Amino acid sequence: DDHKFLAFVADGALRVDVDQNDRVRVRVNQVGVELACAYFNDAVSFVPCFKYADSDDVLLVSSPHVAFKVDNGGQHHADYYGMKHELASCMLSVEVFVDLNDEHAFKSFPLEELVTESKTAVYAPDYVLQVASRQQLINLLSLAINLRNVSLFILVLFQLRRASVALEFKPQEGKVVKISGPWREAISYVLGHAANRRYDQLFRPQFHDVDAHQNAALPDFVDALCDVFTKFQRVVDGRRQISPTPKQKAFLQKIISAPECFHFSEVGSGKTKVILPLFCMAFLSNNADAHARLARGGRDKHALVVLVPEHLVPDAKAQVYRYCLALNFRSDYRVYDDIFALLHDDVLLGARPTASSYYRREPGGGPRG
Repeated sequence: DDHKFLAFVADGALRVDVDQNDRVRVRVNQVGVELACAYFNDAVSFVPCFKYADSDDVLLVSSPHVAFKVDNGGQHHADYYGMKHELASCMLSVEVFVDLNDEHAFKSFPLEELVTESKTAVYAPDYVLQVASRQQLINLLSLAINLRNVSLFILVLFQLRRASVALEFKPQEGKVVKISGPWREAISYVLGHAANRRYDQLFRPQFHDVDAHQNAALPDFVDALCDVFTKFQRVVDGRRQISPTPKQKAFLQKIISAPECFHFSEVGSGKTKVILPLFCMAFLSNNADAHARLARGGRDKHALVVLVPEHLVPDAKAQVYRYCLALNFRSDYRVYDDIFALLHDDVLLGARPTASSYYRREPGGGPRG
């Protein structure tokens, strides 16, 4: 009716009730929320969002059907935004798809064509960006562009770059400049083409540094990993929601160091939600002891392939994305959720950089991923 509004967003429902006195009550599913413009931290601030009524956690809702009222003067002002074209139309992402012959192929799509509905929870007090899928990153990047929030754009682009086969940018077509101003500076900074110490100071704290324990013994390193894992968790009643148990720590050490290839654990022991992300975090680190054991007497490993039962694939993907995209500021690695991404020419495993690569590689070898 005229006093109730219901909108379906991603896997939830946004309900808005207006009483006879024009007071508004908003709920996501059955949980009460408030409209807010939140200050997350020094890097990301003043982001319009939904805040839970009973906690400081927030929801970022993105949809191509949301209209943003940005005045034309500000939107096209060359001295401020420096853009006469919408940035989402100047960015392309290489996507994996199955063609009519049931073969996997690649195609570049403008970012604006890939945007869907999603909601992303950001937990207090750290407000570290965690996503459950690459699609959420695409949606959040579009949201940052629509909000003209350059800092949120930079943070999301850092993670999207790690989760993409390839990203392409169209800064210019002929004599027409399409990407300029602070947006071009932001893209150059994320790609490593331009240095900015001020940005480094702002965005470095948004990434957990697991490379700080390079020379730690495996037991100490596992404890440090679990401390980082705990920082990703939501705070409930003054305590973090999930904290790895001594049994889970011991099992993780066994997987890393034991000579056997197969390890079994009972149902409900946290293999998908705890052990899997911790193991991936260990692999993406530079800990010498862990990588020496993972080598099993051979060469260092540069690629980790995770195989899980089909019914666990969505949950496993979500856990890896949540915990593995916000690690090691400026570390060069990739996380793919489709093994067929390895067929693309720009996906290099343990190889030196080539001119065809869209990404800057660290000298001396390829990234871990």
